[in-house]
Amino acid sequence: MFSCNMEGIPILALLGIVSHRAMNIAKSMYQEFDMNRSSAGVLFTLHQRKTMSQKELAEQLNVTAPSITSLIQKMEKSGYITRRPDDYDQRVMRLSLTEKGESCIQSVKDVADRMEQILLEGMNLEEKLLFRRLMLQVNENLDNYERKERA
Repeated sequence: MFSCNMEGIPILALLGIVSHRAMNIAKSMYQEFDMNRSSAGVLFTLHQRKTMSQKELAEQLNVTAPSITSLIQKMEKSGYITRRPDDYDQRVMRLSLTEKGESCIQSVKDVADRMEQILLEGMNLEEKLLFRRLMLQVNENLDNYERKERA
């Protein structure tokens, strides 16, 4: 258990500590379903979008193309996803979930729901909504920063 005084700790450090701890707990929950956080992210994203290219998936998950390629190969070999050439550009591979992949979505949602309960315990509805709004604002700020850096 982490018990040092957290007062005065920089926000970046606090964000890192909280994120790391939450990901470790989620990791142990995903292991119950013989999954990891990365594959759960792929499953959930493809479930929402139905089909997308490897490049789009990498951008959506904020990972590099080589790391998504390795993960996709493992997931395809395990029967969770399928790859097929794009109808308009044969160089582009389209990804989609198989029946096996779709059958895991509820497990992914269950872990996400349980993590949300753990993270937001003790907060009232207004605080939960505010927390979500602030997290979205932080994400937007990071998007804006990255756009400015690329320009």
